[in-house]
Amino acid sequence: MMRAPVPLRKPSGEVDGRTLRTTRTRRLVVEALLDLLEAGEPQPTAQQVSDRCGVSMRSIFRLFEDVEAMHAAAVAAQIDRVGHLLVPLDRTGSLATRVKALVDSRAKLFETISPVRRMAVRIASTSPTIRADLAVANGFLRAQVVELFDAELRALPSAQRRDVVDVLDVASSWETWERLRSAQGITDRRARRLVAGLLSCTLAGGPDAGRSS
Repeated sequence: MMRAPVPLRKPSGEVDGRTLRTTRTRRLVVEALLDLLEAGEPQPTAQQVSDRCGVSMRSIFRLFEDVEAMHAAAVAAQIDRVGHLLVPLDRTGSLATRVKALVDSRAKLFETISPVRRMAVRIASTSPTIRADLAVANGFLRAQVVELFDAELRALPSAQRRDVVDVLDVASSWETWERLRSAQGITDRRARRLVAGLLSCTLAGGPDAGRSS
């Protein structure tokens, strides 16, 4: 009696089910890592992530090649989480209105992302993926500044314009916000006022603002 041939592929339903389970488990692991960071744990271990999400260490390292890959997935997920905060800002208002809009937008964004951003910055030097993600995010924020203050920047000579953009980019960056809020312990309200002052002073041609050497 001849045996029925052994199928070379598993039924599609079984494959799809396994793929869905893998995707769901990866999401549980990544969300656990993000939750730990946001709860104030600066360097969650794989064991802490495992305990948080109920996925075994063995399963975690079947899903992720190493801890760096797990961190990179968390950074990518964080970008998706905060996408609604990266909205275009109105370019038609007065300078003061636009400065306030930018500061309010950045404050809300930076207060949301800081726990994960600290982790990303800490390990970026050893993770090309995270380093690239940070570069893309920084590029977006810089481009937003250029677009928002296009009228003021176009009025400047090209060499001076480049310098002014650099100053505006730094003044409105996460690194500046982190210095004010964490290193110097400044309140959210005062940090907003200081950043707005830096931006306004630069755009108004404050002391040496944008001066080319």
